[in-house]
Amino acid sequence: MQRRNFLAAGALLPAASAWLPARAADWPAKPIQVIVPYAAGGADNYIRPLQPALDKKHGITLVIESLGGAGGTIGSGKVKRAAADGYTLLFCGSGALTIAPRLQESGAPGPAEFTPIMNLTTIPYVVAVRKDSPIKTGKEFLDFIKKNPGKLNYGTPGTGSAPHLGMEALAKELGTSMTHVPFAGISAAVQSLLGGHIDAVLGAPSNVLPQVKAGELRGLAVTSKKRFPFAPDLPTMAELGADVDVVTHFGFLGPKGLPAPVVQKLAAAIRDAAADPAYVTAMQNQQTPIDLLSGEELAKALAQEESRFAPVIEPLRKK
Repeated sequence: MQRRNFLAAGALLPAASAWLPARAADWPAKPIQVIVPYAAGGADNYIRPLQPALDKKHGITLVIESLGGAGGTIGSGKVKRAAADGYTLLFCGSGALTIAPRLQESGAPGPAEFTPIMNLTTIPYVVAVRKDSPIKTGKEFLDFIKKNPGKLNYGTPGTGSAPHLGMEALAKELGTSMTHVPFAGISAAVQSLLGGHIDAVLGAPSNVLPQVKAGELRGLAVTSKKRFPFAPDLPTMAELGADVDVVTHFGFLGPKGLPAPVVQKLAAAIRDAAADPAYVTAMQNQQTPIDLLSGEELAKALAQEESRFAPVIEPLRKK
């Protein structure tokens, strides 16, 4: 009896294996839900301009749902539990997978529990002070925090955010400390800095650079290894002598086990749509670079980020 059942199941294998490519060839047959695990008006702005080209050229309609909370882990958890059929995807910053689950120890899903599809943009962070700050340069900033442990108050989008861990990594590198002031978003931190309530911010270029270019804030440095194309005059922390490399990858992922044909079809469509002139202009207007990485490259970047942040996260979990 068991042998007959086994043989019957085996007879179905060719049909099952043929079913996936057939379904993948028909994909998408309906709109695709994309969960962005943050408040609206942030990371979703990176993918909304993709929609016209994806729809017109590839018949792919995205329904974007902003589902914030718990550092991105609520939204990522929803996608993890979804069917691996290509109709529920995640678009998030890497910290939602590499930082928040480790920091919270909540059992939230990490990178290994998803299928990486395509990275869309990679952003560093900008250190800025008020225009009337006595700190004039990145070097003066580093000298000040080294000589005055704990004295400088800086704002970030929140505890456990990549900017927060970036400043913690900087303090660790220099053997000093700073006072972290978390906010519900970098815009609130920038307003607090402008109001004279904190001394500095570390935030995304799209939030900080407009105030720098308006002359209200003074940019000091960026946290990437390479200079940022939309602010080429700002030195990197590495140029200033601090071994800090903090960037966030924003990309598409699906539930674990997403069929390879669907991944390939979606990645090719995203790559094509990201080359559309209208999308390129939209990202330039946001001062956000397009950085297309394959699923394999994105997986490697996430693994490296997990490793890099682990020693910074560990002491924070004990607090």
